[in-house]
Amino acid sequence: MFEIDRRRDRLTVRRPGTRWLSNGFDGGYLSADAAHNLTVPEGFDRTDLTAYVDERLRGEHCRGPTLLTGVEQRHARGARLQSVEVVATAGLSNPATLPMEPDGTEGRTGAWRPGTVNLFVGTTRTLDGGGLAGLLATAVEAKTATLSAVAGVSGTTSDAIVVGCDPTGEPTSFAGSATAVGAAARACVREAVRASLRSRYESGPPTPETAEYGVVTTERASVFDPSDSNP
Repeated sequence: MFEIDRRRDRLTVRRPGTRWLSNGFDGGYLSADAAHNLTVPEGFDRTDLTAYVDERLRGEHCRGPTLLTGVEQRHARGARLQSVEVVATAGLSNPATLPMEPDGTEGRTGAWRPGTVNLFVGTTRTLDGGGLAGLLATAVEAKTATLSAVAGVSGTTSDAIVVGCDPTGEPTSFAGSATAVGAAARACVREAVRASLRSRYESGPPTPETAEYGVVTTERASVFDPSDSNP
């Protein structure tokens, strides 16, 4: 699916004419020849992210969807299965957890840090807008299941995913877990995230208790019956 160019602080995945959907800061649907994963420096506090990315990608002929991370690109890992390819960088310095029995106490465990899990998911099959959205949802589910199993967290405070497809490939309408594309994506996400975590944390990822930063959702929401016109 991808031609990959990895440098110390930038990873670019290329495929001409790819149709993308990103939930990153510059997210949405677009067609572009490349997507980018940029490592930001320690202490990064820029808020003008579009301007920052323009500075970093000056001279790059194709802007494309772009994600930011505190993880060095040497920890990027990929996985392939059938029509799907995934590239991941995974850092857990700012984990997010969702306890099922929240106690209502203060849930903030520290300031935001760019220790995100970033994924680039591509398929050689053709998906329409709804299909790309389904692929993104499938990738989020697989990422969450993987992190829950290996680190006890649902994600980090700044995870982002870019999915893409070949607009000239064999058309398929759906990319959920029961489809060939979705099943392959789930496996690739699992393997790529686990491999990146192994590269980043030789002695195992930090636990929610030992992580210096992150959030715990301790609030409770009120529940209502949709048949009630005044919830």
